[in-house]
Amino acid sequence: MTATNRSMYLIIAVVIISLLAACGNSNNNASPSPSASAEQSSAVTESASPSPSEEAPAAEEEAFRTLTDAAGHEVQVPTHPQKVIAPFIEDPLTALGIKPIAQWGANGVPQHYLQDKLAGVPVLDMSGGLKPEETLSYSPDLIIFLAPTYLASGTYEQFAKIAPTFVLSNDEMDWRGNVLKLGALLNQEDAANKAIADYDDKLKKAKEQLGSLSTDKTAILLQAGDEKGFKLFGPKFYGGSVLYDALGFKQPKLLMGDYETYSMESLEQLQEVDYIFVISGEGRALPPVDNPLWKALPAVKAGHVFDADSGHWFNSNPIANGLMIDDVLKNVHE
Repeated sequence: MTATNRSMYLIIAVVIISLLAACGNSNNNASPSPSASAEQSSAVTESASPSPSEEAPAAEEEAFRTLTDAAGHEVQVPTHPQKVIAPFIEDPLTALGIKPIAQWGANGVPQHYLQDKLAGVPVLDMSGGLKPEETLSYSPDLIIFLAPTYLASGTYEQFAKIAPTFVLSNDEMDWRGNVLKLGALLNQEDAANKAIADYDDKLKKAKEQLGSLSTDKTAILLQAGDEKGFKLFGPKFYGGSVLYDALGFKQPKLLMGDYETYSMESLEQLQEVDYIFVISGEGRALPPVDNPLWKALPAVKAGHVFDADSGHWFNSNPIANGLMIDDVLKNVHE
């Protein structure tokens, strides 16, 4: 090959190499593929979207709610009260998991059966009813009265000046309805429903355990008095409702009304009674154990006379009712 030919081949090779380099640069500068554009667009969208912490905040919960109580008062009730005074409502409060800042008491003595939960809670001086001056000393943020009868005449406005004051019910014996009302008032509806469900479950198991005893046998709840007479609890009065309405015991023929006084001579009309529960506790009168009519009763002869602590038997609430059931199961059996 001549020198001239070699030079020509060299020039052609240089030209080819230059053309290939130009094509490579053209490909590097080309527009991205549709899929690449979509990926880039998605990345931009994601980076532009606000994070959860950057989203608009939810509306704040109101500090108060306007509710109408059983006496017709429109009350600005704290949504989440922290310092509650509710004399004689401590049982359902406790069932809902709420501890009051002061508790009901008789002559300075609180309800013993609640003290496993309320030990250390100051006891109110309830002689003559709740007093505005004492209530003020505890700086409550909510005051609750069970029913209008728990308020001395003309005192509502005095309490309302201290804190929002709410009358819960017009029927103090409707413990189920009052537990639900209390739950709604305190924003504790789930706890209220659970308290009732737990009691119903306990009652169901108790009736299964008693079997036919509770429907075949007659029982009374007796409050001893002086030598002249005694009282019997009826089916709508505190512990009487547990004996008769809940557990289904038979009522004696003598029983009339829900909390009536009977003469001592009436004892001889209790011959068909199988079980006698006697209200007991500090300051309570004892049954007439020396009276011949008392001694002659079949239930007395059989040893079927049982103490009924006034702390919970003189009551009508979920915890108290459960304790009454425990007392019955402890004492009534074949």
